[in-house]
Amino acid sequence: MPKNKLASFRYRVINNCLKNRGKKWTLQDLIDEISDQLFENFGIEKGVSRRTVFYDIELMRSLPPRGFDAPIGIKDGYYYYEDPNFSIDNIPLSEKDMESITDAISFLEQFNQLPISAELSLIREKLYGETVFPHVSSQKIIEFEKKEVKGSELLISLYKNIRDKNVLEIRYHPFKHKDASTLIVHPYFLKQYNARWYLIAYCENFNNIGFYSLDRLLSFKVLSDIDYKENLKPTAGKYFKDIIGISLPEKGEIQQIILQFSPEQAPYIKTKPIHSSQQIIDESEHGIEVSLSLIPNYEFFSLILSFGSSVQILSPSDLRIKILTILENSIKNYTSAK
Repeated sequence: MPKNKLASFRYRVINNCLKNRGKKWTLQDLIDEISDQLFENFGIEKGVSRRTVFYDIELMRSLPPRGFDAPIGIKDGYYYYEDPNFSIDNIPLSEKDMESITDAISFLEQFNQLPISAELSLIREKLYGETVFPHVSSQKIIEFEKKEVKGSELLISLYKNIRDKNVLEIRYHPFKHKDASTLIVHPYFLKQYNARWYLIAYCENFNNIGFYSLDRLLSFKVLSDIDYKENLKPTAGKYFKDIIGISLPEKGEIQQIILQFSPEQAPYIKTKPIHSSQQIIDESEHGIEVSLSLIPNYEFFSLILSFGSSVQILSPSDLRIKILTILENSIKNYTSAK
């Protein structure tokens, strides 16, 4: 948990305590309340020190932008707000705050694949009304790769259902199937890979974690009478840590893979590793050797093939053979008579 987030949380606990005029708050009372809230919300058992809470109060008293100019008084050992109507929640946004929010909105509006433009415009309108601010640039100064992705219109709705822990009934039509299927899924993550969005979810029909391309998801509805199985949800970091892309082979195992890249490709591989586990083994005029620790999947083989003659798998041998077989079949496609 970032320190600045915990500090902000502590300020709000102190604020809520001091707004409660029905109880008198000593420094120890505040320490105990903050410690209880830290444990309840974040599982932090060590609590908070007397020095930290004392420093938090002094910071809240200080002037913006460092603090809140909070009128915290002390009498007979009890802390209180001298202005009973004060709350840090009522402090208006500063010009700097408004500018930061504007910059964030302008940045997010560049992601035109996400169906949030209406929400962003509404936020901007709520912040500024009809006022035009001179520092808000109407000219784009950052450009992202743009590809229209079918299914991206479902992102916000799916995101909300994941957040609310809803079980879904989806109509899904895989590329390799003639007809669509009706599946009951417990949605866990949304992930983008190679210009497609995917839903990662536990599927009751197949009793496994599956991934579903949004461009093949025809429709979905909430099943309110089924309990959400959160206990089966893998952590995002663990699920994606050992793979490239999104597909996790059911019986896949982590392998140590050695790749050799050509001298021309070496600078790109050094500055943009193909996986978080990448380590440089050797570098010479003949190119660069790197090691990977991952589970080979469809995306891995697609990526290796995309490098063409600039890469070869040195080990393990079974992966070398698989790539060789794919390449031999490719050659046959071009050399066979039509």
